[in-house]
Amino acid sequence: MSVIESLPDVSSLSDAQLRRLAYSLWDFQQSLSALTFLMEECDFDAKYTAVELRRFRCFESTVIISFARPFEGSRGQTAVGLRAIGIQLTEQEKQIQERLMSLRRKVIAHSDEDEMHFNVKLIQPMEGSELRVPQFRFQESLYLTSAELQPLETFLRRLAHA
Repeated sequence: MSVIESLPDVSSLSDAQLRRLAYSLWDFQQSLSALTFLMEECDFDAKYTAVELRRFRCFESTVIISFARPFEGSRGQTAVGLRAIGIQLTEQEKQIQERLMSLRRKVIAHSDEDEMHFNVKLIQPMEGSELRVPQFRFQESLYLTSAELQPLETFLRRLAHA
């Protein structure tokens, strides 16, 4: 079977759907690149400063946003229907998709109070002063676990090269 014969039949897709498909392939490639950076640079067993963790969170946020974008309709655009291009998701891929879509909706794109966590303590900035100032400490850890990264990478490679 040649490369051309292995391509999905997209003749039934409208021009708008074909454009959306092209954008989606770009989104999946961006998500895969951000995931690659995260996997190369983050040792999940190491300790990091809050600033270093935020750097990894930037990669993670890009993974999630870029992955989710094709599945969310916006401004009248249609979401990508994977079946239309011959992709049938496995159960594991469906779970990955739901996990990332949930993270996008509840944490990355919006601040769902059930998912966003912080601690606050009052500090005394000047000794002997009655003034107390709140100091907030937000959750700085990653939402994706190291065990989730390899299956996600495999899934993204499949989508990015569809």
